[in-house]
Amino acid sequence: MKQFIKLFHISALTILVVGCKDPSRTKTMDFGLFTIDVPYKWQQIKQNGIDSYVGAVAVDNTDTLYFDLGMYSNTLTEPNIEVITRQMIEENDLDSAGFVVVKDLMSMNIDADLYRKQNVSWDTIDNRRAKIVFPRISGKGSTGVYIGSLWGDSSKVRFNLYGSNLKTQTEQDLLKAIKTLRFHKRNIDDEEN
Repeated sequence: MKQFIKLFHISALTILVVGCKDPSRTKTMDFGLFTIDVPYKWQQIKQNGIDSYVGAVAVDNTDTLYFDLGMYSNTLTEPNIEVITRQMIEENDLDSAGFVVVKDLMSMNIDADLYRKQNVSWDTIDNRRAKIVFPRISGKGSTGVYIGSLWGDSSKVRFNLYGSNLKTQTEQDLLKAIKTLRFHKRNIDDEEN
């Protein structure tokens, strides 16, 4: 009988230790107006917004996610790619950062989509049309979700949740978590206080 009790204690302790280190373990974060299932180690960070309900999620020491729920939430649309020639840079004394630089005007008829950092897909999340963005090259660009009309009424309350230049595992975890979003309509002012 003593051996059985000892074996039971060892088994229970093993399950407890292994369960705590299980990277697939999740928890539900409740932000009042929405919930999301995330990896167990992620932590909520309260922030103050001026005209919307904002907050953040600390993933680890380097990756942080941000959300914005309000009328002016960013659409997560990548800026247009501008193509210019080397001559334009020299004549106008421009910094080439943010431009696709081509040799001459003959080369300007290129497909700017070749130079975009993000892919975009569309899905339905909690019965809402959602734009999902993710980098073409892992770690370079934004990963997240944007919903343009959260409550489906004329108020045009929008939502985004995203991170920039995330580690590959964080990108994968966020894309999985996004699908678990559930929204609960209440007064946004209640969440800001």
